[in-house]
Amino acid sequence: MRIRAIAATATATAAALGAVLAVTAVAGPAAGADRDDSGTTFWNIDVNHDRDYTVGVEAARKRVFSVSATVSDPSGVRSVSYELWHGTDRANADGVMAADAHCVKINETTSFCEALVTADPNVNLRSNALAGVWTISPVATDGAGDVTRGEGAYLARVKRQTSMSQTVATPQPVKKGKELVVKARMTVASWETRKNVPLIGHQVVLQYRKGTSGPFVTVKKVKTDRNGWATATVKATADGAYRYDFAGTSLTQGTTGSADFVDVR
Repeated sequence: MRIRAIAATATATAAALGAVLAVTAVAGPAAGADRDDSGTTFWNIDVNHDRDYTVGVEAARKRVFSVSATVSDPSGVRSVSYELWHGTDRANADGVMAADAHCVKINETTSFCEALVTADPNVNLRSNALAGVWTISPVATDGAGDVTRGEGAYLARVKRQTSMSQTVATPQPVKKGKELVVKARMTVASWETRKNVPLIGHQVVLQYRKGTSGPFVTVKKVKTDRNGWATATVKATADGAYRYDFAGTSLTQGTTGSADFVDVR
């Protein structure tokens, strides 16, 4: 059996993460192996069917998500697996997830291969430091028994899930021109404690929608306090709904709270 490693040439940069990724360059075989110039290619890498390759994981509940690719080799595709790792390189990874793929043949040389990977705070996500970018290393065995490991610009974003309480605006009903205090509380999954904890010092935006339909418009930006509360004061102008929105970060998933409709008299 010959083992080959391939270097990735992506049609978009790794930072973009939303474009189709393809591998076209083939590196030399492992020491002592005969050179195999046929090459296995990995196309259309997909994570969680999300354009940003993002997976949100709760505090104590495992999350199963898909990783897939279209795989081609002149001798056909026998099997494929996916390894996800976190760290500066594979040799020093501080987190690993892996799964074998189920492959469906498209033609004699190409297969679509999808695996279900499990992220679990009780098993492989025991530290909050594991939030962020994970590298995906697909491994394929072709019809001749040669093994190819894909390296390079295959990335997934594994983030701590956030949640927001129901938005509450007081007092209600309120007279036009009077002040409203609008509050909601944000929490974020702690994989270390297996509980949700306050999301402290993060910016959220207060949004307002006049009446019962139409788009929400941002009216204020505030930061959550040490208990995770977002609080803003606004003047009541007309009947409408208020809600808070959190865009998320590189480590935390975005979320939008439920709106509170205000009766202005």
